Amino acid sequence: MKKSIVCLSVFMLLNGYWFAPMPGHAAVPYYQGKTIEIMGESRVGGGTDTMARIIAFFYPKYIPGKPTIVVRAQPGAGGSIANNIFYAQGIPDGLHLMMNSSSPISLQLRSRDIVKYDLTKLVHIGNVNRGTNLMIVRKTALKRLTDPKAEPVVCGTKEGEETWMGMGLWGREFLGWNIRWIPGYSGTSDIELAFRRGEVDMFGTTNGFIIRRMIEEGLAVAISQGGIFKSGKFTRRTDFPDVPTFVEVLGPKKPTGIAWQAYMAWIGAGDVDKFLVAPRNTPKELAAILIDGFAKVAKDPEFDQRVKRMVSEIYDVGVGQETADILKEVLTVPPEALDYGRNLQTKYGVIATTK
Repeated sequence: MKKSIVCLSVFMLLNGYWFAPMPGHAAVPYYQGKTIEIMGESRVGGGTDTMARIIAFFYPKYIPGKPTIVVRAQPGAGGSIANNIFYAQGIPDGLHLMMNSSSPISLQLRSRDIVKYDLTKLVHIGNVNRGTNLMIVRKTALKRLTDPKAEPVVCGTKEGEETWMGMGLWGREFLGWNIRWIPGYSGTSDIELAFRRGEVDMFGTTNGFIIRRMIEEGLAVAISQGGIFKSGKFTRRTDFPDVPTFVEVLGPKKPTGIAWQAYMAWIGAGDVDKFLVAPRNTPKELAAILIDGFAKVAKDPEFDQRVKRMVSEIYDVGVGQETADILKEVLTVPPEALDYGRNLQTKYGVIATTK
């Protein structure tokens, strides 16, 4: 009899019920009547914020007890402010989550002084990868990109750490691209606005909607895409099949050795993209509920339609340990490769707000 009660209790925990039912009483799901808060590390309206709100809309449907879910934006310093707060103060009660992006991964990877968090120690619920980055350049500035005597092409960036910056830095080093960087923008939507105002001439993003708008309006051309790395080679995004991968653009000037290892390390954060986490020490029972709910959200046809309409027409999803494994691989990089990337930043005056 006691063994049966224990087994039932475990079953109830894994299916969203915090307490074992007492005789004559119905079990109450842990999340019933509760509110989950998802902290976002970017500004309202950005890609990370939008992804968080889409997940928040569908999540209650797949969490026993159907909790209320709210999203709170905490932008700043490439996501390090929100991550520092979440890592130090996040309450492991299954009610406090965070929607993250590749920028904080890049900051941790390059060991910036401002980083007080370790993303590998959080509980990984799942991730949504929108595909590879593309670099776009203002049509009227395109000729200046390869003319060292011309006025530099101005590239807008947040912290100089974004994954697409790899194409810019290695393009500057090995193709002689004539680029000058301006850091300090709060997000891609702000850089897009700066582009429209004529403040910048160039930037990168995975957001196919932004890229297509710029191209269709005749403002910009896409000159390169990072490429999707599979089976030892880079392939083009299916929604931008005419844009060459950066490897194709490099051609015979593609570097080898530590220089290429450093590039691969730089762009690796993009393999994770947007990812949902819970604080350290979140009970395994609650983590299991959240991971299972995320997996079910990812299979919802309406979720698929909304992501394709609002975020990206192509995307991949990782769940639980899949996300954790990708993140660990990205953050396991030889020091000399990291030093190479830092040296390029210094060499070309990419000044970030952190070390």
